Amino acid sequence: MSPIERPLSRDDAGSPSDFVIADRIVKHFPVRMGVWRRGRVRSVDGVSFRIRRGEVMGLVGESGCGKSTLARVLLRLLPPDRGTVTIAGRDLSLLHGEELRRFRPTMQLIFQNPYAALDPRMRIGTSLEAPLAQHGIGTHRERRRRVADMLGEVGLDASFVDRLPRQCSGGELQRIVIARALLLKPRFLVCDEPTSALDASLRAQIIDLLVGLRNRFDLTLLLISHDLRVVRYASDRVAVMYLGRIVEVGARDAVFDDPQHPYTRALIAASLLGENGLAAGDDIRGEPPSPLHPPRGCCFHPRCAIARPRCVNEAPELAGGPGDHRAACFFPGTPAPR
Repeated sequence: MSPIERPLSRDDAGSPSDFVIADRIVKHFPVRMGVWRRGRVRSVDGVSFRIRRGEVMGLVGESGCGKSTLARVLLRLLPPDRGTVTIAGRDLSLLHGEELRRFRPTMQLIFQNPYAALDPRMRIGTSLEAPLAQHGIGTHRERRRRVADMLGEVGLDASFVDRLPRQCSGGELQRIVIARALLLKPRFLVCDEPTSALDASLRAQIIDLLVGLRNRFDLTLLLISHDLRVVRYASDRVAVMYLGRIVEVGARDAVFDDPQHPYTRALIAASLLGENGLAAGDDIRGEPPSPLHPPRGCCFHPRCAIARPRCVNEAPELAGGPGDHRAACFFPGTPAPR
């Protein structure tokens, strides 16, 4: 049975503490390949995982591996081709029309680029008030008071309601985007590369802000980032994505201190410069395969230093390790040859 077809196991299927459950999510995009041929980009290719209530789940992987597409499927901004997403006990595939509209405040997205997330011609107060007005929440005066209060929660004063986006710094704009996401009192917040547009001096401030808001507002967070230092600092658990699939998942310290998948080892070695006993030999060969033509068997085998014949012909499933630490590898924990 391929990873696309494999349902959640009893351990995967969730418990009362699980707030978000993704089960066998598939999202492919049709593309033209010349005049007569068509293909499909396998952006998300059979992903199952769970996020517990109140935790921060980090999602890491190279650009183009499907992280942002997965985030949009989780929020029902894109419909999955197959699979289900359950948030707060509600199967999103069963929600339509007005019922889906009423549920949307429960889940919100913080965009990667705060400059593109705000209308440059609209004052900040009007931009922040818009989602409240769209959902019929409060009078104009009540909405403006709520906007001012939320700006205070993210470390900005009420004077920002009269500013235009061009009158704000990148760090201030990111705080404003976070405030807008929180105005509808969500319970699940997806942060898609929330610090990638910021310089290093501001990244720690924004991550500290998000962690503080998680505790203050009882949020469940999915933190998507290519910066492993950010993920290690802020996350409770970590999932590693490669070519549309989850190849390793587990508690933060387990994944970073004892990575089981060779791709995870290589990512950490590249990011953390050989910390935690990872050698310089834990590198990645070549370029990622095209999601139009993913390799058969293990999706990582063309770039893997420990690949064997079995990896070429069979696709490994996420297999259990200590606790809930799992890796999609036939030879977990095997170091790369020196």
